[in-house]
Amino acid sequence: MKNITFLATTISVFALAGAAHAQTSAQTPQAETGAGIGEIIVTAQRRAESLQKAAIPIDAVRGDALVQRGISNAADLTKAVPALSIPAPGGSVASIFIRGVGNITTSSYNDPAVTPSFDGVVLGRSGGMFGAAFYDLARVEVLKGPQGILYGRNATGGAINVLPARPELGKNGMGVNLAYGNYNQVDVDAHVNLATGEHSALRIAGALFSHDGYNKDGTDDAKRRSLRAQFLYEPSSDLSLRIGGDYSHVGGLGVGGDYLGSFAPSATGYVFTPSGLSAGEGFNSAASNAYRKTQLGGPGMDFRQAMQSALSQNITYWGVHAEANVQTSIGKLTVIPAYRDTQEHSIIYAPAFNTGSVNESTNQTSLETRLAGKRGMMDYVLGGFYFKENIRASNIYNQEFVLPIQNYRVTTESWALFGQLTAHIGNSFRLVGGARYTHDTKSIDGLINNIIVSCANTTTPPFCIGQMPHMPNLFSADAAIGWLGSNGYINPSAGFTVPGSNATAGTVVYGLNSGAGQIVKTYNNIKQSSPFSRVTWKVSAEYDVAPTSLLYATVETGYRAGGYQMVDSPSKIQYKPEFITAFTVGSKNRFFNNRVQLNLEGFYWKYRDQQIAYFTVDSNGTLINSNENAGRSTIKGFDVDLVVKPASGTTLSGKVQYLDTVYNDLHLTSASPFDNFNCPSSLTGTFSNGAPVKSFNCSGRPLLFSPKWTVNLGAEQVIRVDEKRELVANVNTAWRDDQWAAFEFLDFEHVAAYWTTDASLALRSAEGGWSLTAYVQNLENKRRNLAPQSSPMGFAIAHYSAPRTFGLRLSAKF
Repeated sequence: MKNITFLATTISVFALAGAAHAQTSAQTPQAETGAGIGEIIVTAQRRAESLQKAAIPIDAVRGDALVQRGISNAADLTKAVPALSIPAPGGSVASIFIRGVGNITTSSYNDPAVTPSFDGVVLGRSGGMFGAAFYDLARVEVLKGPQGILYGRNATGGAINVLPARPELGKNGMGVNLAYGNYNQVDVDAHVNLATGEHSALRIAGALFSHDGYNKDGTDDAKRRSLRAQFLYEPSSDLSLRIGGDYSHVGGLGVGGDYLGSFAPSATGYVFTPSGLSAGEGFNSAASNAYRKTQLGGPGMDFRQAMQSALSQNITYWGVHAEANVQTSIGKLTVIPAYRDTQEHSIIYAPAFNTGSVNESTNQTSLETRLAGKRGMMDYVLGGFYFKENIRASNIYNQEFVLPIQNYRVTTESWALFGQLTAHIGNSFRLVGGARYTHDTKSIDGLINNIIVSCANTTTPPFCIGQMPHMPNLFSADAAIGWLGSNGYINPSAGFTVPGSNATAGTVVYGLNSGAGQIVKTYNNIKQSSPFSRVTWKVSAEYDVAPTSLLYATVETGYRAGGYQMVDSPSKIQYKPEFITAFTVGSKNRFFNNRVQLNLEGFYWKYRDQQIAYFTVDSNGTLINSNENAGRSTIKGFDVDLVVKPASGTTLSGKVQYLDTVYNDLHLTSASPFDNFNCPSSLTGTFSNGAPVKSFNCSGRPLLFSPKWTVNLGAEQVIRVDEKRELVANVNTAWRDDQWAAFEFLDFEHVAAYWTTDASLALRSAEGGWSLTAYVQNLENKRRNLAPQSSPMGFAIAHYSAPRTFGLRLSAKF
């Protein structure tokens, strides 16, 4: 009853607002003028339309606005889109949340809940687009809520569409942006558009971005370069063919982190001891390594060692795709074939491991075909989609006394049929209905070896201090056992198998020659395959209250396929699909002769079987990062988006999101020494390596990365200097309420509310040919821990945002 009341109240408010705006519009017809608010054309519904006419929850930012605001990567999109959170981008995967719907992506086989796409091509992984695609763009579209009909796959939380500027027929020109700032930041991008014939054009663009590390160990740096080319052939209005290719390389050290302190078990729970380190040390500074070597680590029960090697990123992305459009007697036929490839060879630390090595090769092939047309009162979009992705990986995650070695291949094959119909009932009212059938097949074929160094004396000091081997980075169990033997720690021929296993498949135990403990080698071959399928649907109504006022209501569903993961516990290898149902009511309005824009939206989402990832243990007591299904959760709130242009040179904007989220059912399991959760617990009656397994009831907690209030404010003032030049001042600030960032719900994982302010002052040509801009970002100069994490090694760690940055940018078009 409460839910129905919430929606009914919201609908009533929107209806009254729409009626008021209708009266205003009737008195003052709206028209696009130079003094009015500009339009953004979007293609989120597979047709070109004004953002104000799109009856869906969507935010969009033009490419020139991205440059003006210094948004050169996906993480900074949060400054323009209140619903979006990207806590810790880096590598070939990125964690993306929209209104609390998302997943902390740590493995390549975890599909994102917010689907990324580049130039109309759905991406299985998000890192390449987010890391290196933000240059020479037409716009970025952020769709909020499930996209179960017209978009690729798995979009339970929403979709982010990065759309590059396209070749323009009959035009020869070029443009360049050159910026230099503190931390030796260099940000350069350029493009050239060539008319290669009466009916063809070529556009080539490239970018280079780099800056020194924000941390003392050189991490949190950037080093990337990109190149893109597109060729357009359009012999008539009924036929066009566009072919594109892109290449990007991401290097440098990559994302770093800081030790906040450590947790130690006690009779009354876990005791936290601060590290005493300042923010921005990084994991590999002299001070951080000195601190690390004071910490005991299990199961070896010896002091830890300094980091074995420096971080490094070496990731290459490239792809080719095409888009063909043919106008036929029954509608426009669109065909988009694509191929993408990613190669990664990186050294990582997170989450405070003593280096891990990621070596992955990913490729995907996709084909989308759509037919869009109109018959009588009916508009239609019909289509089919095919997607296949192959991932090959050879990874290690070195924890000094535990060396997990994973070699696997994951294959995803997906196909879908979809359709959406729009019935025009009169001139002002439309009914929309759509459905999509998706069939996914997931398979995994992999091998996990764990080399575990265990101390025999785990209860009284001095434990095994100074007696235990610290494992180096090795990529096979045989190499690890050979290293232990050649260094005198064990006799490789003296291993014995655990009853129920055998010499080639199972657990083998080696006694340490010193008698201090033992080495356990586990073997687990995982080979699974399973289909998943689902019908998702959408029903909505749209009503033009006035020529510039739109009222809409929608119910739609979303689905994200289940899958498999590399874990030792048989019961956790497979996780189930997740599902979401979203109710939305909205109103989009322009009035006062196009000088005021007011958009309102209310939403109520029901989320079931959300796929979440957290550290737990398997039946052998081995630490695993497990992707599991939470129970149920509820998400509700509203958005207010206001733009006011009181004078031709003045623009004021404000976006406010209120978000109320709760896990109605969230139970997590773990066992000592990985059971540091701030939720009520009970015993399950089972054991993991002799420790009782606990069930933690975190129901009633809010969803991760779901601040209750988010506010984005902006102001722009244009001052005419003379007939040819003008000054432009911009200030944009964003406030995010406090939020939770990890499933342990420990105090340090609670992100406090914060402001972030950016400002710029530009001198530019009144005709738009050039501009010189001085800019500053994070005016407050506060590095905020936006991605805290409880390391399974006992550390509390932080991932800080960027400090204050500033510089000069020269932009020109010829």
